[in-house]
Amino acid sequence: MPRIELAYWHGTHQPGDVIDVDDVQLREMQRDGRVARVVTSAAAPEPTPAAEPEAPEPGRKRR
Repeated sequence: MPRIELAYWHGTHQPGDVIDVDDVQLREMQRDGRVARVVTSAAAPEPTPAAEPEAPEPGRKRR
């Protein structure tokens, strides 16, 4: 079960508190920006930002 440090209030927990959440709650709270950091996570590693796709070369059309 992942442990997270809160960036914002969550119920009665204030920012900076470390709480246990399940994987579904972790994804939802990360999506909403309420997670300051993941303290430990055995089941799911912290997501890394996806690389942006390369832009096509100027002057050439993509098919």
